[in-house]
Amino acid sequence: MPSFTFYIDLHCHPNYKAFAKAHTENGKAPGPQGSSAADKSSLWYYDPPSVTDKLANYFLSITKFRQNNFTAAFYGRLFVMAIGLGSVEKYFMKNKLGGGLISDLADDFVSEFGKPRINAIQGMKDYWTDFKREMRYMEEMEDMPVKIDGHWYTYNLPAGFEELQQNTAANELPDAGAKKDSPLIISVIPAVEGMHILNCGLDKPCNPEEVKTNARALKKMPNAPWFVTFSHHFYNELCGHARSLRKQIGKLTNQEEGINSGFTPLGKEVLDILLSKTGGRRILIDVKHMSAIARRDFYDMRRKKYKSEIPIIMSHGVANGLPTYGATVSNYPGLGNTFINPKEDVLGGDGEYKDHSLINFFDDELIEMVKSEGIIGLQLDERRIANDETIGKVKHSVFRNKIMHYRSELLWKQVQYIAELLDDNGLYAWGNMAIGSDYDGLVDPLNAFWSAEEYDDLAGFLERHAYNYFKDHPDRMKQPFNKLSADTV
Repeated sequence: MPSFTFYIDLHCHPNYKAFAKAHTENGKAPGPQGSSAADKSSLWYYDPPSVTDKLANYFLSITKFRQNNFTAAFYGRLFVMAIGLGSVEKYFMKNKLGGGLISDLADDFVSEFGKPRINAIQGMKDYWTDFKREMRYMEEMEDMPVKIDGHWYTYNLPAGFEELQQNTAANELPDAGAKKDSPLIISVIPAVEGMHILNCGLDKPCNPEEVKTNARALKKMPNAPWFVTFSHHFYNELCGHARSLRKQIGKLTNQEEGINSGFTPLGKEVLDILLSKTGGRRILIDVKHMSAIARRDFYDMRRKKYKSEIPIIMSHGVANGLPTYGATVSNYPGLGNTFINPKEDVLGGDGEYKDHSLINFFDDELIEMVKSEGIIGLQLDERRIANDETIGKVKHSVFRNKIMHYRSELLWKQVQYIAELLDDNGLYAWGNMAIGSDYDGLVDPLNAFWSAEEYDDLAGFLERHAYNYFKDHPDRMKQPFNKLSADTV
């Protein structure tokens, strides 16, 4: 039997909307996960985009459908995914519209979380308890088989790489999916997006001892995360964050406290706890959402304190086209200039003009990630992978295959840029890039690649771009080991 072909997503949120729908009463703890795939609180709930949904996304950049659920995942052969657990921060929902009916309606229109969950987030006083409830929600239906389209499926939270390998091997058995007691397995790697879950970044200054106690408890959980982002959208008293919200949502929210700052003393203590090889699972660090300054702090600590033994993980990001922090001109302007966002003519909380390129990654960071034997997860948010001018120039068509060709090229240009950068530095170009879609993280997906269901299509169109690249530019790659066939890439 040929090997079972599947895809991996380093960062997605099938949990966000489903967990939100488990909240049915204001102020109450969430109910259990729905046991039926027809239940909106089920991780299996299938919600493909309607024509109206696609138009809303195209014209308003609003996602009114579930980009990632386990049913869409198996349709797209996405059988390994790292999910970003953890509350949406309260200041995302508690914004300049206030906390009343108008704010609730606007937040629900964007997120589709429902009023009970939105009110719970707005009034959040204990992120840690909320996180434990979300973890319990994930565990409730683990290993429970469901029948969809005549086949049996389940999901499992592997405790480590050996168990992950066992899951993928089980999917290769001849009768996998045919019977209830031998379902196909979606492996769900627990991760966390934002260390605010430790109970910091709330309305009042955190209790440092409580935060460190929660960090130690996190390591000892039965399904402790494999890696965590240290920051998210708002200041968490541990390290600075990068500006991540733009346009209307950026105007409604205030990210300025702590923006573009470095690590705090408490942040360094928490980092030591997570990276310690004692006291439970060693939890690795995902540098997405850290400020550029905090990232440089982390790289420096990694080299000096942790003896460069830690792989650098970027679960969902892209290149920003600039060589290093502080640079304003790309070394590769042909592609780099299509990524760089011009600064706003508005001062931010750091006293600098608001810069939306700092959430993306500089050339020297990408090189260091590869040298660290880390991984580069490329996200599928149109607002990140190219600047507004470039997006505006993408060709249009009424034919789906042409739309897919034009839109997938935006992602291919990121792949090409990073590959050429690595090749120029004598490194293997194709071994460290992956997909970290951020689907259902309230992102604006590449048009026509609406959900995980289209991963087969995405792979096919990327191969087409790779084929054209090697055909049209046979000498662009300088290193012989980087001159591969398109299907191998």
